[in-house]
Amino acid sequence: MTHLKKLFELTRFAGLLFMVLGIPDSAETKVFDRVVAKVNNEIITLSSVEERAGVLKQKYGKDLKSTSEKEILQEALNMIVEEKLQIQEGKKMGLEVDDAAVEAALENIRKTNNIAEGQLEAMLESEGRSMESYKDHVRDQIIVSKITRFELGGRLNISDKSIAKYYHDNQKEFWQLGKARAKHILLLVEKDLPEVSKNKKFLQAKKILGEIKAGKDFSEAAKEYSEDISASSGGDIGFVEKGKMVPEFEKAVFSLKEGEISDIVVTEYGYHIVKVEEVLPGKTLPFKEIKERIRQILAGKKQKSVYDEWIKELKKSSFIEISLFDEPEKNRNTNLSNSKKYSNNANFPLEPNEIVEGSEKKQKLQEKWKEMYKSVEKSKTLTKNSSSSSFESMEQKLERIKKLRSQNKITEAEYQKRKQRLLNDL
Repeated sequence: MTHLKKLFELTRFAGLLFMVLGIPDSAETKVFDRVVAKVNNEIITLSSVEERAGVLKQKYGKDLKSTSEKEILQEALNMIVEEKLQIQEGKKMGLEVDDAAVEAALENIRKTNNIAEGQLEAMLESEGRSMESYKDHVRDQIIVSKITRFELGGRLNISDKSIAKYYHDNQKEFWQLGKARAKHILLLVEKDLPEVSKNKKFLQAKKILGEIKAGKDFSEAAKEYSEDISASSGGDIGFVEKGKMVPEFEKAVFSLKEGEISDIVVTEYGYHIVKVEEVLPGKTLPFKEIKERIRQILAGKKQKSVYDEWIKELKKSSFIEISLFDEPEKNRNTNLSNSKKYSNNANFPLEPNEIVEGSEKKQKLQEKWKEMYKSVEKSKTLTKNSSSSSFESMEQKLERIKKLRSQNKITEAEYQKRKQRLLNDL
């Protein structure tokens, strides 16, 4: 895998959406790029979708076999579309991210991934990327994080009534198990200790127990005889909860009443004498103590549906065009109006004869796309023959520099630079 395997894996609902980016194996990167979607006045290229798909493949891991390549690409594209919509919305609202915030995020990336000074820059360069473009990417993800928190925060209104209802209906969730504060005296017994020595230890424990029953203070006996680290504190081990100690010890603790002392308790560690100082019975936690905890639970349950509703609204008010699964050759020679288009009802593609013409805004957007991304979609303006010829020439050039790399006549860094120059000529 490439150097940046774990730099920037996006998570939709986490507090920060920018700390681990995964980049697919360079062998998977396609030589020829093309526009596969348009979101208002921005484009999405095939390479960016494939790059995100590489991240998703790492996330799926063993479950990847049950997911088709087309499904992964579709999910990757949808993620990018949603991010662009969020970034655009954030910028409309005037959200800004200063250089200090970007630098702080980069520093966090370096620390989290144990990247030495200057190493990130070198890694980016080896991938044919610039630090400035990477900073722009980080800046965008901070905007995504900010606008998402802002929007969801305003929409996730959890009423006191719904909190009270959840508390009433889910009492078991808030049941606190009983616990007991205990002291003990421990005489350690190693597993391979001879039986004679074990018997001596047991008789010593019996003697100590007899002294305590005769009136010797338990804490003083613990300080004098116990071989546990708690000896210095009079054998006090604090509150014991069920499921936290070895079964034999736990059973002895919870069978005693306050002030009672056990008989000799045998565990894998040795011989114990246990005293219970205080017993706190199990109880349902008071409502006022867990009200905010319930609020967070309900917000978490509601979060995805609220997020999906917000994204649906953004799509509905945007102009989105998807051509990911159109054949590349068809794309090069097909007029823009023949692609699948998503307008005010972005989730449902319109057939060509259903597309409403005459929208001045849409026409301007199309003209802007053609003007802004003429170099990216240069192949669309070519005839089929000239296009094929041009790409064939590019393939030959790429094969030549690949061969030079495989023969160790040029370095990986030089290969990346030459490849980038070829792509820039498209």
